[in-house]
Amino acid sequence: MQTFQIEKSGTIQVSRGENPRDLYEHQNQAIQALDRKNLAPFKGLLVLPTGGGKTLTAVHWMLKNFIDKGQKVLWIAHRHELLNQALDTVKNSAYHSTVQNVKKFRYRIISGHSKHDIPVNIKSTDDIIIASKDSLNSGLIYLLENWVNHAESILLVIDEAHHASAKTYRKLIESIEKNFTDRKKSKNFKMLGLTATPFRTEEGEAGLLKKVFPDDIIFAEHLRTLINRGILAEPIFESLETQLNFYHELTDRDIKSIEGFDKIPKDVAEKIAMSNVRNKQIVDHYINNRDRYKPLLVFAIDVIHAITLNEVFRSRGVKSDFVVSSIQNAGTGATVSPQENSRKIQQFRNGELEVLINVEMLTEGTDLPNVQTVFLTRPTTSTILMTQMIGRALRGTRAGGTDKAYVVTFIDDWENKINWVNPEKLHIEEDAEFIDRDKETAKKIARLISIDKIEEFARIMDSSIDTTELEKLDFLKRIPIGIYRFSILEPYESGESVPRNYDVLLYDDTEEAYDNFINDLETIFKLIDADDREELSEGELEYLLNIVKDVYFPNNQFLIGYRDGDLTNILRFYAQKQIRPEFLAFSEKRKCNLAIVARHIYDNSLGGRAKTDYVDSLWDNERSFWRVLFGSKLYFKKQLHIETCKLEGDYGDTVSTPPVLIPDDVPLTDLTLNEIKERDPFEYRKIKDAVFAKYSADGFIWCAVSKFKSQSRNDFQIDHIQPMSQGGKTVLNNLQVLSRKAHIEKTTLENMNNH
Repeated sequence: MQTFQIEKSGTIQVSRGENPRDLYEHQNQAIQALDRKNLAPFKGLLVLPTGGGKTLTAVHWMLKNFIDKGQKVLWIAHRHELLNQALDTVKNSAYHSTVQNVKKFRYRIISGHSKHDIPVNIKSTDDIIIASKDSLNSGLIYLLENWVNHAESILLVIDEAHHASAKTYRKLIESIEKNFTDRKKSKNFKMLGLTATPFRTEEGEAGLLKKVFPDDIIFAEHLRTLINRGILAEPIFESLETQLNFYHELTDRDIKSIEGFDKIPKDVAEKIAMSNVRNKQIVDHYINNRDRYKPLLVFAIDVIHAITLNEVFRSRGVKSDFVVSSIQNAGTGATVSPQENSRKIQQFRNGELEVLINVEMLTEGTDLPNVQTVFLTRPTTSTILMTQMIGRALRGTRAGGTDKAYVVTFIDDWENKINWVNPEKLHIEEDAEFIDRDKETAKKIARLISIDKIEEFARIMDSSIDTTELEKLDFLKRIPIGIYRFSILEPYESGESVPRNYDVLLYDDTEEAYDNFINDLETIFKLIDADDREELSEGELEYLLNIVKDVYFPNNQFLIGYRDGDLTNILRFYAQKQIRPEFLAFSEKRKCNLAIVARHIYDNSLGGRAKTDYVDSLWDNERSFWRVLFGSKLYFKKQLHIETCKLEGDYGDTVSTPPVLIPDDVPLTDLTLNEIKERDPFEYRKIKDAVFAKYSADGFIWCAVSKFKSQSRNDFQIDHIQPMSQGGKTVLNNLQVLSRKAHIEKTTLENMNNH
């Protein structure tokens, strides 16, 4: 019978030599921590930042402790790029110095991708299976019968483990573990999760992920440590808005294709690639910053764009070239061979080229230690691709790179139709643990909020849009008190699950309603039967949305920042994860009141040089939030001008809220709940959660003065037992939960007594 060689499965021959790649200190420390944990069954996490080598660390440890001892390994991820990366790392790490007792071992890579295998072909002789969770869920019976039942021990590795709380992940993990332990009567089952995204592990906030990985974090290293050690470079994010529109011709099908496959329609891509205005902006921006940007790696949209950009760079006297996959294009006449690509890459390494342009060729694998800057001239919906593109510039000095790296994004106007990945936002989300309530954490939260608010500032700068009503609002009301952050695994036509990040901004007007809604999600979901499903039908979403709007947001049309889509996404998230989204309180909001700055300028009649110096001092003050919040000095100055105009009466009957001066330091317990909420949303939520917990039992909340009980927070209010007017304090022992009816009756009685 005729046979053919395929790379979906096969044998990896162990090299007799020494592994040429040394591990860093933090990677060796991680392996030592894993070795200590490996003495007994465990389910824990390895947390390393992007660029910290979590895949390489896990592979080294896995090869030495499992493959080398004839034990089975199942490596699961949710996208085929992650699977390819894992397999490449396994192949490139199989040296005798790591794998000493076996000369070869079998692998199989499985996913819905055409170049990967399918579950039905799983063999009991496979030593390591690298597979997508969706393909394994659909072919679970083959995994269990052909592989799990033949294993004496199993290491289960979950890549991007912060997604493992999804129902489909949990179902898969539970099925493998239960089948293995039931049949083998063995407890030799171990599970390691890999993630770059820290999460809260405090008691009461651990949620479902802590249940999946009960041993919590086995080893973690922070991004800042790797930057300080010179392993990673300090990223500096910059952006340039092209002011060009490319969304007019997008159909709903185009949008779905872009978000599902990260492919811009050919006609739209061609317009972007051939835009003389846009290409000139890109090249001009480089030339204006040439000394600090070079050497520069450019990620172009497609081959045409790479060739066109290269011509513009060269016409301006820049030593540049492009590398793309082997092509012979009739339109451009360009032919590029692998040999030519290699030659150009070597020229770039040698410093003979200032700029190297590529089309998704140099996202990973190729050794380019000298990159100072990356230009992201193509947008992407893929967090993986964005991480890879950013990563090309983040090699630190100890790794042959630089101490600082520039990541420059060129932003076109897509009118919010596409959920493009923002590189700075992605970096903040992976970097910040959001547990320590310090100045730097507050700035990171402020920047996350700012990225979502930039569009509002941009609209105000656009003279063609009437934003008068928005400008009339008290500025502090337009600053959110916090943000909900969450990620949803969304299935697309490719058959794989694609992670999408979402944010919901909370304002003074919406915080209470959102808090009740979020805390009542479990009760809300009892209205439908979705226990065994992650995806809700359009009818179910519409049904739940209408109920939520009626009960929690009855006056939604008057609420700042309210959007139906935000409620829908939270419902979708809960359907998948069955946990509440993480809330980040912006406790420094009061320090962002631009009206106070305007009042200082107005009251002191600052003008000319004095005003300029004052504004510059605010912008340049590293302890302030202005640079973080606005991103652009132009936006800052424009908004300050608006606030000053309000004081001068240019907005008619608009009354700007004057500064509130509190000369005395007052203990937290002397403030009302609303005052605490205004000054420190984080503390306010802690107090509120503690009070509700005190009056909750068996899944119900109880009224302190009646027999009324309910599962919904929306039916209750928090009240002081001894009123503050009579010396009562805002402490847990003096706070109670009352039904809305009981609260009205109590308030009425107190008012009557006072009169």
